[in-house]
Amino acid sequence: MTSNAQQCEPSTSGIPASLKPGATTDLNELPTSSKSKFPRLARPVPMMRPEYDVVVIGSGYGGGVAASRMARAGKSVAVLEIGKEKWPGEYPSSLKEALSELHVSGNSKNLDSSRWKDVAVGKPTGLYNLVLGEGQNAFVGKGLGGTSLLNANVFLEADKRTLALGSWPSELRTDVDGLDECELLFLLFPRAEADVTGLPSDYSRAKHMLQPSPYPEDYPPLKKLSVLEKQANALGNGKNFYRVPQTTFFKTEVNNAGVQMHASTGSGQDSTGVNDGSKNSVLMNYLPDAWNWGAEIFCECEARYVKRDHSGKGYIVYYAWHGDGREHFQDSFYSELMWVRARELCFLGAGTLGTTEILLRSHAHGLKTSPMVGKHLSGNGDVLSFGYNTDEIVNGIGREDPSASDPPGPTITGVIDNRGPETSPNVLDGYVIEEGAVPAVLAELLQTMLEALPGKQHPKQYGVQERLRHVLSDTETRFLGPYATGSSVNRTQTYLIMSHDSNEGILTLNGKDDAPHLEFLGVGRTEHVKVLNEVLEKATSAVGGTFINSPFYAAFNQQVEITVHALGGAIMSSDGTGADGATNHIGQVFTGGGDSRGVHEGLVCVDGSVIPTALGVNPLATITALAERSVHLIAQQKGWEIDLATKNGKLDLFGPPAHSFPMTTDMVTINTSINSPTREGIHFTEIMDGHIYIGDDIDDFIVAENAAKASSSAARFYLSVDALDVNV
Repeated sequence: MTSNAQQCEPSTSGIPASLKPGATTDLNELPTSSKSKFPRLARPVPMMRPEYDVVVIGSGYGGGVAASRMARAGKSVAVLEIGKEKWPGEYPSSLKEALSELHVSGNSKNLDSSRWKDVAVGKPTGLYNLVLGEGQNAFVGKGLGGTSLLNANVFLEADKRTLALGSWPSELRTDVDGLDECELLFLLFPRAEADVTGLPSDYSRAKHMLQPSPYPEDYPPLKKLSVLEKQANALGNGKNFYRVPQTTFFKTEVNNAGVQMHASTGSGQDSTGVNDGSKNSVLMNYLPDAWNWGAEIFCECEARYVKRDHSGKGYIVYYAWHGDGREHFQDSFYSELMWVRARELCFLGAGTLGTTEILLRSHAHGLKTSPMVGKHLSGNGDVLSFGYNTDEIVNGIGREDPSASDPPGPTITGVIDNRGPETSPNVLDGYVIEEGAVPAVLAELLQTMLEALPGKQHPKQYGVQERLRHVLSDTETRFLGPYATGSSVNRTQTYLIMSHDSNEGILTLNGKDDAPHLEFLGVGRTEHVKVLNEVLEKATSAVGGTFINSPFYAAFNQQVEITVHALGGAIMSSDGTGADGATNHIGQVFTGGGDSRGVHEGLVCVDGSVIPTALGVNPLATITALAERSVHLIAQQKGWEIDLATKNGKLDLFGPPAHSFPMTTDMVTINTSINSPTREGIHFTEIMDGHIYIGDDIDDFIVAENAAKASSSAARFYLSVDALDVNV
């Protein structure tokens, strides 16, 4: 057990011994194990230092950007991620495996309409996290790489009309009339003044790392993509149909971070984790880059709140470690926390809900913030619906081992982009329709689930012949399974819409047990949602299918949508004050409301929580670009140079990184023991309560204990013990 595991208030004096000269060893000199089947970028938590220059909370797009860029600036960086580290080949491929990774939390009035109550089912470190809310639910991923592990990889920029809305800060907002996309992006994400090397702007930096490309024309044709194109033509939107750029590799090659990627098999498993090594998630680019430049990554560390250091310099991040069985001590787990100090910067990249929750809890623990924290959340106008049992073979069910000639394809490959002024004169009426793929773990359940839903809209032509075909397809599914060629499930098109909602969501903390409470008001602008449903109904009818709305209707007994793109909660202020937002245009957290322009200069939000409005499209490109912008502006303010010119080359993720910081002798011993294949150890956690006598003048233990009790000298230890070698 290292000194970092202490539970007392941290000392803030000077530089830690682990970064001072003397008794140190370079990480490159340490033995590493190559026997693991999968890489492990994360370190054991006992190897965490007491302080770093920079602490990054979360490891999704924003957190990955911050970690990579700060490490390339030569700063010591710690990354804290609540989830576990899982690589392609480790993601669930069966319903049983998937259920073991499911965590459900939030407000359960949707399950029991008579009253509200908090729900917590499953492990908080699970890969799949369903957050139940009032009016709308949210799905997020937890793991090293964040939700990028489970999203559909679509890299589409927000349209210029959305970015010109009054909700955006004046530093980002501009008159975009007559500008093409390249001019717009340059205005919104300009090169830093110090950047004279011709390096790309922030959107281009994001593209460089994420490397989006559309599904290739010379790849096997995809049935679900062809059906979507047919539906686009039926809607009169054929010119708005195209193949989406996505962060999926279609060739086996090394990516721009130096990580070996593999060509996509088109499994359609993106939403549960792609095991073929083609998904260019943050785990495959920004995080390995950060690791190679010396960032130290720690998983199963749940950041709870942040406080200003008592010295006035830096921040203390308090976290709960889900390791060594500590979570079994429920009464103490969230009250007796571990800590790490950020000497200069703390980046919040825990995702929209995670970052907002941390800021709310930080405020409760004394951090001065704007009252706008927790306000103006958006579900990005997300709508999930189905065109069930169409006349077309859709092949929209994921397969772990798909046919090379007839794969489902990546989860999303096409879009009907109705954001333009010709289709949607009012920018807030703009939307995109994308086709989807249901993951294999849900294949056997899909027919039962969809047929149980109320409010089905059958096709306009639904005579005897059409009814007979539908019955036969249903029967084929029941007897031959969902993958049978003519089964109703194999004929089902999945719709994913992103649009503009009312941005009226609120996240608060339950004062009694500190649990977050999510409430969406005016969720999707009801009349607009009706229009979208009519469009989907028309598209479904065009291919002879039955339109089925949100699957959460049946599950929660009311019309409840789900978002996979929650935004807001720590929004950037449009006028630069804490009265209108929680952060400034860089993402720095305001120190108050009203006309206050004061900020915590070292506390910066870099994820979807800062986005002040629905984007009407998949948000990963905008989140990543804004994070690149924020990090580079912060570095510019501090006079730090981020080395973007040096390339990694091909990375050996089983070996040591190219850059590292010196380690103490204790850290060397721990690392050597962990990587030794011959040693056997034990891990356990225990809480010891009692009294302690201060002094050495009493020899008898009973007398000493009584004296300690009389003086109220109590002691309590919440200890995790890692005995790495029981044979010593």
